Amino acid sequence: MKYFLHKFKGALITALVFVVLLGFIFFRGAETKQSVITPVTSSFLTDKEILSLEIYYPTSWVFLESGPQGWLLIKDEQKYRADQKLVGDLINDIQSTDIIGTLPTDEVDLDQFGLDNAKAEIVLSTGDSDQRFIIGDKIPVGSGTYVYDPDQKTVYVVEKDYLSYYLGLSNKDYRDRVLFDLDSKAINRISIWSGNFSADIFKEDGEWYVEGQDELLVDNNKIDELLWIFSRAKVLEFEDENPVNLNKYGLDEPTTEVRFYEDDRIEGVVFGKRKDEDSYYIKADLDNKVYSIHKSLFKRVPKNIDSIVVK
Repeated sequence: MKYFLHKFKGALITALVFVVLLGFIFFRGAETKQSVITPVTSSFLTDKEILSLEIYYPTSWVFLESGPQGWLLIKDEQKYRADQKLVGDLINDIQSTDIIGTLPTDEVDLDQFGLDNAKAEIVLSTGDSDQRFIIGDKIPVGSGTYVYDPDQKTVYVVEKDYLSYYLGLSNKDYRDRVLFDLDSKAINRISIWSGNFSADIFKEDGEWYVEGQDELLVDNNKIDELLWIFSRAKVLEFEDENPVNLNKYGLDEPTTEVRFYEDDRIEGVVFGKRKDEDSYYIKADLDNKVYSIHKSLFKRVPKNIDSIVVK
């Protein structure tokens, strides 16, 4: 046996190399058959203004609609302001899709691309027409994701991890979490009540004053910082859309109230009890919904006159 192996060692090695090369050629041929690799920077989607966007997940659905004041999230026949930046980024990423290649569906089986149990189906509407596409699996070799356009009956190979960030988001993730729609520079009065402390602060000729206490010199930097923080505050959770009893959240007897005045417009928030060690329950003046907010916002509310005047 050893003599046989020694005698034909060269032939065996040659045969083995031939088999490997044959497998490589077959593999490359199959890969070439599945992908027409022609990198482009254009999108297979419409470049018209998108008026609505629907995302169908295996067990849920997100519906976004453009309105006069921006994007809205529609859920259970209710309209909520959507996160404008998030929706804008999603649409931009969709319309700037980088196509790697295409696969005509009359030559392939759609099931092999993960389209039978798709990650998501997205429908875009421009008012004149709808355009939809289905996101499948990642390609087995190389870098890319299968996307099916049923109108064109074409499977596209697009960039790796296509829209993967957005596909993990739920309805509440698309909601705008900004607490106030405030222009901090336009606010001319602030009303604060917290425990035994209350104050009305007004702005005149660029300076802040305490109502009824003109002798006090208000620290403008502290008030500007307060406005900056509140104008950028975001809710942590949407706790209760239709609260029946505010007592559950300590909002029937608030601990703190803050209101901001811009001419005839008023926006305010009341703080209830602590939800946990990191957050408080709150309710905005403009609706009856209950949210939770990080405790740092509560700590920023002045609790005495010394916290807003020059020392």
